[in-house]
Amino acid sequence: METVIAYVSDRSDDNQRAAAGLRRVEAYYSGLWREEAVHQGHDAETVGLHVWDRRERDCLWPSWQDSGDLRVASLHAPLGYERIVGDVPLHDAPGRLARAVLQAPARFLDLAPPFTMAVLDPADERLELFTDSIGVGRLFQLRLPDGWVWSNRPVAALLFAGVAARVAERGWRYAAACGWFMGDTTPYDGVLAVPGATRIVAEGRHRRCTVSGVEISSVWSGSVDAADDTAEALRDVARSVDHLWPGRPTVDLSGGRDSRVVAAAFLSAGVDLRLNSYDAVPGELQVAEDLVGLLPFQVEHAVTPRTESAQPPQARPAPPALVSRALRWHRYADGLRPASYLFHTPPSSLSIVTHLAIGGAGGEVAHGHFYPADVLQLDTLPLEPKLRAFVSRLQSRLVAAAGPSEEARAAVSAQIEQVLRDAIHGGIENATMLDYFYLVERLRRWGTTGERSGVVSPLLIPSFVRGAFALDPAQRLENALHRDLVRRLIPEWADIPFFKPGPSGRGRAQARLRRMADAPDRDLIGELITGSELEGLEPQTVRTLWADSAAGTSSAPDEAALRQALWRASFEQHLAEINGHLPPAVRTEARSISLAAVPGPAKPPRPSSRPTVRGVRRVAQRRLIRRLARHPLWSAFRRTRIGRSWRSLSRPR
Repeated sequence: METVIAYVSDRSDDNQRAAAGLRRVEAYYSGLWREEAVHQGHDAETVGLHVWDRRERDCLWPSWQDSGDLRVASLHAPLGYERIVGDVPLHDAPGRLARAVLQAPARFLDLAPPFTMAVLDPADERLELFTDSIGVGRLFQLRLPDGWVWSNRPVAALLFAGVAARVAERGWRYAAACGWFMGDTTPYDGVLAVPGATRIVAEGRHRRCTVSGVEISSVWSGSVDAADDTAEALRDVARSVDHLWPGRPTVDLSGGRDSRVVAAAFLSAGVDLRLNSYDAVPGELQVAEDLVGLLPFQVEHAVTPRTESAQPPQARPAPPALVSRALRWHRYADGLRPASYLFHTPPSSLSIVTHLAIGGAGGEVAHGHFYPADVLQLDTLPLEPKLRAFVSRLQSRLVAAAGPSEEARAAVSAQIEQVLRDAIHGGIENATMLDYFYLVERLRRWGTTGERSGVVSPLLIPSFVRGAFALDPAQRLENALHRDLVRRLIPEWADIPFFKPGPSGRGRAQARLRRMADAPDRDLIGELITGSELEGLEPQTVRTLWADSAAGTSSAPDEAALRQALWRASFEQHLAEINGHLPPAVRTEARSISLAAVPGPAKPPRPSSRPTVRGVRRVAQRRLIRRLARHPLWSAFRRTRIGRSWRSLSRPR
């Protein structure tokens, strides 16, 4: 639930405005924090830094430290920090780490993602922010006429700045086609994602903000660590986890590649742990049990049994209301979760999910996650034909077959090509450019690794990524890095093949397709997605897919497109809830520009979970008018005396 706000202002009398912004942030998130949040922060004349975190932290790394001359805010825990500052007392570690990074900023990239750090020097009115090598630890920025605001939560940045939340058409165009907000986009207009390996220096006294970044390809394709060094770096991460989280951790062990390397790192480091395996895919549990049996020491091994539904189809629970569920997801995740979560129940608060989760995210970069079946043949083509082939394969894999408009498809295709060309400019000319795309685009934006504290992904460490990038595509397909690391960490496991599921997958009957039109609020869903023009989606196609869903003839890709349509349509009500916390003048301005009749009281109550068609539909149907309303000429007219008179007459009474 950690939430950070950092800002710099050209004005030296902004403390009152900052205080009002902090109150808005707390008013909005109070229902999600559930009285669990503790606020700490400091405001200098032109810069400020604030953080909210749980009263009782599971992790011992302080999210806030006042070290006298510096204030340090941390998001997540800097696993492997001992390599930079040594084994120092935890109460002093954030300050020492901050000073080491300020002296040698490149050292920050040695830490395991996700990790984001902000350092405030009040005397010098200087604020510095750092993102990890991949950008998994989230940081977003909002540019203001007289300064900047940064936060790990886009809504918090908007509320603190007192800026109305509006739809980012470019971001939603990407999301309509591939399911995530590509590049630097977010769901919110004006709020951009800060990339990985970035350092921001804001000097309030000098009214200067400098952004510098390390060329990503140089971080991952530089000097390759020896395999023994990578194995030791993984052990260091395991020791950091053991040091920072009290109690005995649980590490999952399946028959696959990534979990085996992670479990081997923890066991090799001597961490007292509990292994857990899932009896989900026939045959995989046996591989895990064989691995445990080969260990030269005893370790507790629990098995989570397979859950089979004993209920007949007619006894299954009724499908949930989906519009309110989409709205709850937007509220919980600041609009950043993909539409694939629609049929999952969102947590009721940001403080309810706190357990330590140790996983293998990032291991995909060492086994060609985005490789097409003919990757080795394509890799022999000349560079330009190879690039076009890879763009085509990625677009076919990522872009939904039904629903996205031609404009959205073209936008995703252009972004894919741009990222692959960035890889080429960094010296990557073989199929490794697909792994570059995976790290730059997919991993840091899609996954939930950076959403909360307590999610540990050892395979995100830079030395592992460098080792993966040093492989050729054929070696990745053979899992060469995984095999080498397992051999060095737990030699007894080296000769056990990685488990591969059979052609029948899970060995169970295919799950019944969950159709949107089966939801109890189907009438409301139909109104929202068929009566609106939604960014990146073809209106007639959406109407046809909805009719097929109602008739029971839709396919799984059809339903995925409908989920995306509802995800976008319900987002309008989410914006209305955010804007209800803004000052009346800003709220009126937002209502006038978007033509949304969504009034809100000065101190809004906890948002209702029941959206209305009227509040959502009136916005989305008038896309052209929204664009005109944002035009500079229209803004200039509204500031004239005639424009102000017209505006006063147009306000709802």
